[in-house]
Amino acid sequence: MKINRVVLASVVMLTGCVVADMDSSNYDYVPWVQVFQKPEASGLTNVAQRKVDLYACGVNPRANLDGANWSLNGIEPGETFESFNTRRDHILSCMEEKGYKVYGFAACGPKKAPTGLCPN
Repeated sequence: MKINRVVLASVVMLTGCVVADMDSSNYDYVPWVQVFQKPEASGLTNVAQRKVDLYACGVNPRANLDGANWSLNGIEPGETFESFNTRRDHILSCMEEKGYKVYGFAACGPKKAPTGLCPN
């Protein structure tokens, strides 16, 4: 009987640990636009200037960079895969020339990571 209580208590404690982290917001990531950070101001990059720079580097001016659906991996209507790769590579190199560090998307989240910000 004593063993059953220990086993039951262990199961309850383990279940509590697993269920406690089932919050789906643990897996929300920052907006894609935030992968572009100024290294000296990571997490504090000038948002308005970053948008100006992205548009100047070739992002479609109609793109809503604050929208949850925008990503640099989006193919424009009528665009071939080859032209998409060329455009994306140009935007990435242009932003790097402007002094931005381009992080992998997974490096900037999830939001409930210790800071939720891209690392330096």
